[in-house]
Formats: sequence, structure tokens, C-alpha cells
Amino acid sequence: MVTRREMFPLIAGASGIAAAASADAAGAAKLSEPELRRVSYRSQRTGKDRDYFVYLPRGFQQSKSWPVMLFLHGDGERGDARGELDYVLIHGPLNEAWIQNRDLPFVIISPQLDKFSRGEIGYIKNRTPAQIPKRLAPGAPPKREDERTARVGPAIEGLPANNELAFAPAGPPEGWSEMEAEVMAMVDATLRDYRGDPGRVYLTGLSYGGFGTWFLGARYAHKFAAIAPVVGYGYLDQAAAIAKAKLPVWCFAGGRDPAVPPQFFFAAMNELEKLGAENRFTIEADLGHFTWVRVYGGQDLYDWLLTHKR
Repeated sequence: MVTRREMFPLIAGASGIAAAASADAAGAAKLSEPELRRVSYRSQRTGKDRDYFVYLPRGFQQSKSWPVMLFLHGDGERGDARGELDYVLIHGPLNEAWIQNRDLPFVIISPQLDKFSRGEIGYIKNRTPAQIPKRLAPGAPPKREDERTARVGPAIEGLPANNELAFAPAGPPEGWSEMEAEVMAMVDATLRDYRGDPGRVYLTGLSYGGFGTWFLGARYAHKFAAIAPVVGYGYLDQAAAIAKAKLPVWCFAGGRDPAVPPQFFFAAMNELEKLGAENRFTIEADLGHFTWVRVYGGQDLYDWLLTHKR
């Protein structure tokens, strides 16, 4: 996989990338091809050099302003954000845009959560590079839902059993709250360096990333135009903060999910409704934890996000 590496500090005061040169008449007639760039930075949390992906959509060079999507992956895609960064391509909007060659009109930020102490968990310890999907040939149809779940198997992603779901509002242990500051700095850097529209910044994530979506959405509600947590539930205080900021939410659960059962979602979603917040709650009744494959493989979510602007 060929990607382009950029090096941008996430510290205030760093200069942005130089403005792209004006396209000549011949070049302007053809839209620029999608790009997947690796951006290097020094992690505030780990003290190590790490990378994250920034996806630039088709026609990026021809437009002055783009919607920005921050995507938070699940537990099984953690890594060192260098040699293991490609694991974040397994699921989610970046998989749709880059691997499946779908024309999604977003600049997509995809960081990688550190393993911390979870590296010995079976579905992380036993994964192999063979699970990282290869980009489809131009013109090839996107893979079907069953083909994508068969690639990684049922154990690559998961959370504790039902009776262990008494998480703090930050979400499950060693989740996205651990890297909160640097992830939000990535959003600011992308808005500055990649023509991002600050009024159209969206947040979504699956499983561990779904919990992270509630967490960051509540703490930085003013930054986002809409959020979409997938198979991760929220808490009453998070719902209150989101409703106060008038931040729209579309939440998804799997009706047969043994890891994060749908009944855990009702408290926060009912609170949003009670407070008059714009919200949707979709339960895919026939699906388990891999509900996100259908959610991100469809079109409705992306269309819904783009109807919102701060």
C-alpha cells in the first residue's frame, strides 16, 4: 500500500502545509485522485513518535473547503501507530473510502489507539497482517457485508461479558480518553492544513470507538456538527452535555450483540429525547457486534452527517 507521509507538529504555533499551487487549465478539468497520507507526530500520552492517517477525497485539490470526519476504531485495531497503523483500515469509513474505493466526500482522520496493557488479549495478540484488507482494483464493486466479516472472524473485536459492563463515563478501560488531547489536536491540525471546514466536523466510532465518540462528543460538543456512535452507549451526563450544545446524535446498536447489548443504550438515548435533542437510535435487530459493517457500508449515515453544520 502506497501512502504519503507528512510531518506536522501538533503543537500550537507550528506552520501549516504550503498552499497547493494553482492547477493549470488542463489539470483543472480532471478531479484529483484520492490520497491516503500518514502524518507523524510526538504523542503527548506515550512520549513516542506515532502516525495517523488522513484521507483526502477525490477532487480534494479542486475545492477550498471540505467536511472533516474523525473516526475512532475499536479495541481490536490498537497498535503502535507505525508498523501496525494499517490495522485501522480493517473497518469503518476509511475502509469504505480507501479500501472499497467509495467516493465519500470527507477528509477522514483515523488515529490509532495505543495497546497500553491490552496487547495480550487474544484478538489483539493473535491477529496477523493477513487480516488487513488490500485495496480493491479501480472499478471493482465493494465487498459484500458477509465477505468483510468473514475476513476478520468473530473474535477480532469484542468487549467484556454483559456483567462486566459497569464502565465509567469515559468508557471501557484504556479507551480513547487516554489520548484525548492529541486526538483533538489532530482535528485542529487537519482543519488548518487540509482545508477543513470548522462548521462541518463530524465524529464517529465503533465499539471502543463508539464509547469514545460519546466521551469526546460530550467534552468537545462545540467542535462537532454531528456525532454517530456505533455499538457503544452513552451516559446521562454525556447526554445532558450533548443536548445542551444542540449536537445531533445518531446511535446504532446490534439487536443480537452479546458484547454491548441494546438495553444499555436506552438511558442516554431517552435522556436526549427528554431534553429535546435531535437524535436517532437504530437497532439492527438481526446483527451482533459487527453492526458497524452494515452501518458504514451503507449511505444513509454519510448523507445524514452532511445535512448538519454548526
